[in-house]
Parts: sequence; C-alpha cells; structure tokens
Amino acid sequence: MKAHKPITLLTDFGHYDPYVGIMKGVILGILPQVPIIDLCHRCSAYDIAEAAFLLHLSYRYFPAETIHVIVVDPGVGGPRRPLLVTTERYYFIAPDNGILSYIYETGDFRRAFEITASHYFLNPSSSTFHGRDIFAPVAAYLRKGIPPEAFGPEIHDVVKLPLSRPQWSRKEGTLKGTVLHVDSFGNLITNISHHDLEEFRSTISRRKIAIKLGGSEIQGIKTFFAQGEEGRLEAIMGSCGYLEIFVNRGNASLVSGMGKGTEVILSPL
Repeated sequence: MKAHKPITLLTDFGHYDPYVGIMKGVILGILPQVPIIDLCHRCSAYDIAEAAFLLHLSYRYFPAETIHVIVVDPGVGGPRRPLLVTTERYYFIAPDNGILSYIYETGDFRRAFEITASHYFLNPSSSTFHGRDIFAPVAAYLRKGIPPEAFGPEIHDVVKLPLSRPQWSRKEGTLKGTVLHVDSFGNLITNISHHDLEEFRSTISRRKIAIKLGGSEIQGIKTFFAQGEEGRLEAIMGSCGYLEIFVNRGNASLVSGMGKGTEVILSPL
C-alpha cells in the first residue's frame, strides 16, 4: 500500500472542545490511511497575524507535498473566501484572511484557488464550522488525488497582511523589533531574524549589543539557555531563526510583564 504524505492542522481551537477531533474524523472518513499531524491548536483565539507567523516558522520542516490546513477564522461564514494555495513543495488550505501572507512572500508561491466546488463539502454544511465542512474534506480529497484546479477558479487578489518587519534607524543606531509570539515557556519571540541581527552587527562593527524592552536592558546574546543566570532576562537566537528573550528555568513574559506587541530595541553598547 502506498504511504500517504501527511496533512497538518493548525488552529485556535485548543483541546477542551471536540473540534480538532471532528476535523480528523472527517478526513479519516474519506481517506483512512492518511497521517494527520497536530501542528498547533493553541494559537491565540482570532489572532490571524500570530497564526501566520507560527505557520511561517513551521511548514518547511515537513516532507514535500504535505497539505497544511490552517483554521484561525474569525470571519467564518462571512464574505471571506476559502482558499487552496499551491507552492513549489506544499499545499495550504485556509481562509482568505491574510493568514498565508508569509507564504505569498516566498519565491515558492505558485497558484491560489477559491474553493467553490461544493460537492466536495460535507452536506449539510454549517456557516460556523468551515474547518469541518470545507477545509477538512477538501484536504482529504486533495490528498486522495483530486487536482487543485477541480476545487474552484484560480484567483489573483488574495488578502495579504502587512507583515511586521524590524525597523532600522541609522541616525539613532538602533534596530527596533516587536514580540510576535509568547511560547509555552514564556519566551518572547520577536520578528528580528538571524539575517537582521547579522546586518545590524555589521553596521556597528560587531560591538556588543544592548537589548531593551520595557524598563529592562539585556547586555549581549547567549548561545544556549543554560548560559543565562536563573531569574534574569536574557537574549538568544532561537531555533527558528528569530531573536528571543528568555529566562533560564523561568518565564520571561512573567518576569518582564511583557507580551505580544512589546517593542524590542537593539543598540550598540
């Protein structure tokens, strides 16, 4: 029997309710052998930008032809469109609300289709649970071999969010970023990438860096967590390639009182 490539699920449903399990049941009812991977179900409710960032950090670690299903969908049942997006290596099924904005920025983006072929939906379909009634069955039929073109017309006006980028100030000699996500350890993950950091270092002759957030200042960047003094805010380039604020064996969000949206300012010491 041919092994199927996986389908991943990223939602804001959590695990208290049966919604994730129901989506899996729909997929398995159409294609029983397909592996389904829970990518994340604890995205902040309704936070499209955070979900887009988490998808950006994650999707490329899966095998080619993986189908990523993303359901953070405050506009469910309204005029927003359900989408099937193809890239060079992957498929994405999601609402057209900007949640795929990072995907559109890559050179791998190929085509986008509005999902309109209702004979692939569950019948009857609800206006409040498109994850179950549209996204899950479409993912299963796509994995079963139905071509993307069969699900609806190609479109060229997808919704794109203004992505959060670090801001350079050569006059002030600073690089200003923003906390985009707080993980389960309380680490504050910023939008300052490894590339951004290296460019900034090159402009300051690779002097030591001070990092300010709120009323706190961190000096230098650690290379692993245990280098940090317990109970003290520290900085590290995280495994996903973005600057993080952490506390060794602690919770940086609680220690600092900071969270998503906090400004982080880098400057030379």
